[in-house]
Amino acid sequence: MLSIGEFARIAGVSVRMLRHYDRLGILVPARVDAHSGYRSYSSAQLPRANQLVALKDLGFSLEQVGSMLDDGLTAERVQVLLEVRRDVLRAQVAQDSLRLARIEAKLRLIEKGPIMSEFTETALPALTLVGVATSVASIDEIEGDIGPLFDRVNGAVDAVAATRVGPGVATYDVEGDGMRVVVGEQVGDAPVPAGLQRIDVAAADRAVSTRLEAPDLSGIQAAWQGLMGEVERRGARPAGAGREIYLQTPFDGPDASGWVIDLQQPVV
Repeated sequence: MLSIGEFARIAGVSVRMLRHYDRLGILVPARVDAHSGYRSYSSAQLPRANQLVALKDLGFSLEQVGSMLDDGLTAERVQVLLEVRRDVLRAQVAQDSLRLARIEAKLRLIEKGPIMSEFTETALPALTLVGVATSVASIDEIEGDIGPLFDRVNGAVDAVAATRVGPGVATYDVEGDGMRVVVGEQVGDAPVPAGLQRIDVAAADRAVSTRLEAPDLSGIQAAWQGLMGEVERRGARPAGAGREIYLQTPFDGPDASGWVIDLQQPVV
């Protein structure tokens, strides 16, 4: 038998909580000394203790935990519940990491101002993409979805073994009070893969362009702001969808590292 202190240590709970569980009848000692009142536990009670702690961490009340354990909740069911909770927490961590990256990028932008890069003025060709289009209220709504959208598009393209004839492209265009976002790949005249649509991007006689080369995408908003500042300095104004041409990504192969993206804004 194990003393209450020993059981608490290996079960990962406090002695105070074990006493509380005993009072609630959720996890009672295997034996209580009639004279001293000392509680003793058996190692055979550890699976129940583990399930109790796991269910409590999942957010269930102690009353709910007691009912679930008394109803014969299996270890397999607890595992499934924990896996679901794990996936939820992972998603929350990913979202928090994205928010943190945005905050750090905003701080850098406030401290240093828009990125001052080299700018060129050029005409842009028409593009034919296979991809997806979506509408958002602001760019913040799409930042975390660009990667998954490209994964979806590339998965569909790879499924039909279509040959790419150019780099991946994202476009951003004002649509009412919001924005229309297109994510696509260039596959020429190949059939449109299931789940995607053919999207034509109009040519532009005049555009201002810059190139972002960076290990991550945290500076892309600053790069766009620098580009728009250059548009104004040239006495021009935006006219049509801005383009991101993904010349290199960290996912292009084992030797790929960082991002190389041409930012292009049609102007008049």
